[in-house]
Amino acid sequence: MIGITKGVSPSEVRQSGRHVLFVEGGGDNPFDPLVIANLFGGIENIEVKALGPSYSLRSVAESLYKHHPSYYFLIDRDHYDDSYIEHCWDSFPNPETSNLLIWRYREIENYFLDPTYLMNSRFIVDNVDKDMLEKDIRQLCQKRLYIDAANHVIVSVREELKQTWIETFSNPDEFISREKTLSKLLSADEFNVFNGCVATKLDRDGIANRFDNILQEMTGGTEGLESGVGKWLMMIRGKKILPQIVNSKHFNVRDQKGNPLQGRDKLQQVAKDLLKQPPDIQPEDFRRLRGLIMARLDS
Repeated sequence: MIGITKGVSPSEVRQSGRHVLFVEGGGDNPFDPLVIANLFGGIENIEVKALGPSYSLRSVAESLYKHHPSYYFLIDRDHYDDSYIEHCWDSFPNPETSNLLIWRYREIENYFLDPTYLMNSRFIVDNVDKDMLEKDIRQLCQKRLYIDAANHVIVSVREELKQTWIETFSNPDEFISREKTLSKLLSADEFNVFNGCVATKLDRDGIANRFDNILQEMTGGTEGLESGVGKWLMMIRGKKILPQIVNSKHFNVRDQKGNPLQGRDKLQQVAKDLLKQPPDIQPEDFRRLRGLIMARLDS
């Protein structure tokens, strides 16, 4: 039986009306929630919660958005194409996409791989300049170019084959015996269509063409990676690159006792410091995300 609660305090009312932004991460991957929490630091009535990997977030988004219109969900780019991502940004929050928003870059770490942005960190060593950072970022990304392009192929094919390619039957009156049921099942054209689709996607030439197209998109057709050419900075595996950059000799981060930090602690301090910098130096998607959520809070 549902009861009525009387004497609710103002703080409880505010809590019940809180907006929640769910992001990837948590546990062994606290970077995403840390970044977003700092991006919204000091703003009331918005809470950031980590909810595991992107497939978990998508499932939760589809289940909850109808009942909780003030719940929003932010995931990595993964396999989504440009048109769908832009649709999400242009219409967010949108019930048609389950209040889902997708980073334009592959992972949130990719946004920190901009040397101009990194140079705003107060932890940069004095003799380090933008050109040095840019060179090291490019070299590390070059080492990952082919494996990340290959993995793009695998993820794109895998996700495309997950699509609902056949609908279940709905009229029990058409299924009155084993023979008629089996005949109807075997005569479904979708099986032949899907078989041909799988064969096409897994064809050796098809895979090679897909790989070459992804390489072309990442490199812009150049032999080696060049700054400002291609989408390699957006598409590379940022989670693998950023820790190497931050934990290099280019950054000097110490705790309150003067001891040098390394690893995850160093990465988090650099990120938090950058997010405290003025809004005009923040990545465009960071500013736009904050603006979209703020507009929702104001409404």
